[in-house]
Amino acid sequence: MPHAMEELPDDLPAPIDDGAADHLAGSLVPSVELASTAGGVVDLSAVSKRTVAYAYPMSGPDNTGLPDDWDAIPGARGCTPQHCSLRNHHTDLNALGVDVYGLATQPVDYLRGEVRRS
Repeated sequence: MPHAMEELPDDLPAPIDDGAADHLAGSLVPSVELASTAGGVVDLSAVSKRTVAYAYPMSGPDNTGLPDDWDAIPGARGCTPQHCSLRNHHTDLNALGVDVYGLATQPVDYLRGEVRRS
């Protein structure tokens, strides 16, 4: 039985940083046009200002259950501390001239609904 989106199960495994992405620091972002919930596209390789880009596995409305075995994916459950911090400080970061982009796997139209709900 899936848990509510806001509740964490007692046996949720903690994600472990295995260092597999350590080599990416300082790498250039390839040119890929990504659809934006604000309309149009964003090419992160062409952004010239300070930018934070992060990825998250999925977003879901409060009344939707999670996929089977979702809790078995380390770090997939709920809002990570990093995601919550970026959400909570989005206005502060923009005031400092920083753009924040969240990369998701879901369709842009669905994510536009998420933007309206937040």
